Amino acid sequence: MPTPTIAGTTPGTAPATGTPEGEPHDERAFRMRRTQEFMDAHELDGLLVFGADRSDRYDAGQYLFRDRRYQHFVVPRHGEPTMVAFAAQVAAQHQLTRERGLETWIEDIRVGSAPELLPRIAREKQLGGGRLGVIGAGYGSPFYPGGWVSRSVWDAIGEGLPDATLLDVTRDYGLVMARRSDEDLEHIATAAAAGDAAVEAMMALAAPGLDETELYAEGVATMLRKGMRVTWMLFQTGLDNYAWGEPTWLTRPERARRLERSDMVWAEIFPNYAELNTHVNMSFTLGTPPAETLRCAEVARASYEAGVAAVRPGASFAEVCAAMEVPLTEAGMWHLTPQFASLNPLLSGGGSALGIRDHVDSFAGAYPHADGHPGPFFDFEIEPGMTFSLQPDARLGRRGAIVGGVVAATESGCREFNTVSTRLNSVEV
Repeated sequence: MPTPTIAGTTPGTAPATGTPEGEPHDERAFRMRRTQEFMDAHELDGLLVFGADRSDRYDAGQYLFRDRRYQHFVVPRHGEPTMVAFAAQVAAQHQLTRERGLETWIEDIRVGSAPELLPRIAREKQLGGGRLGVIGAGYGSPFYPGGWVSRSVWDAIGEGLPDATLLDVTRDYGLVMARRSDEDLEHIATAAAAGDAAVEAMMALAAPGLDETELYAEGVATMLRKGMRVTWMLFQTGLDNYAWGEPTWLTRPERARRLERSDMVWAEIFPNYAELNTHVNMSFTLGTPPAETLRCAEVARASYEAGVAAVRPGASFAEVCAAMEVPLTEAGMWHLTPQFASLNPLLSGGGSALGIRDHVDSFAGAYPHADGHPGPFFDFEIEPGMTFSLQPDARLGRRGAIVGGVVAATESGCREFNTVSTRLNSVEV
């Protein structure tokens, strides 16, 4: 079978994110034009797009065709694309959408096994001996460092296309997807506002004695009422809490915690609108924040402001990460979560858990092989239209605070989308 190679990014090929002057914006044409330019720059005859099981992290097929997630595609450089769907229900939903007068972005939908159909369709489109970019066979995010195409599927594709040259372009095409249009940025604003609304709804409900499940449900329900896709929340409670992640009562049968009079709620919220994902990190206290918590919140806010100042075209992802570390380093604090993450797609995240072995009593002894990582998973140059999550947490020992919000790089700097989550809040009890 052909040996996959990694296509390098070609400098100077990224087009502007806007629409040519005087023409109305056409989002489908915008995305297809950028994809065509990408194939031209890499001398590709087409793309084989494998759907991922988490479109909030990376799904090129959904980006290209705004249709059912997780499907697979053959996208020729010239000619019409074809979807390989897992079941006829995908085509049925597509047809009903058209009958209702709504927009669809693809016409040719076939149902069957991707390892069998993708090579057959590629040959049908005269791509059997061409250079094909493969999306899904290489780095796509920190969660997919080796892609999501299994060995058996890859072998079947190679056997079905023995004369093709297959090049992994997952990472580089991710940078194409990352430069969002003005239309998409307004959808991002809608999602970020839903995140702030969820924070406000949880704050309004929070009270001593309230079960965590009720608070979690209120946040999720608020976003659903605003038309968001809601997958989950990372959610923690307690002033004395150095952990992060989804509540453990979602993963094993155990009783949820009840809020106390002096308490704290932490969350990372993921409102998704028009398949554009946002990460809204926040924390609030019940009652007046203790002095130590308030100091952590001040440092987290300083890190957030450093991130806003650093996000600009021409800066690197790593430079923003470094700028956000400075306030914590100067204050002698540590952080558990990444301070900075790219969105749409989630191509990279900053370092995390830096200092946990030194700052949390007994952690190093209990987990001798668990430590943080110091730098970003993937560094790249920031360009206008790219979206990010600023999500700094600052911790002193077992206590801390987290703030955050969604931002986008603009031609002149940084646009902020959140207002509520960007500072530590408190609820009167």
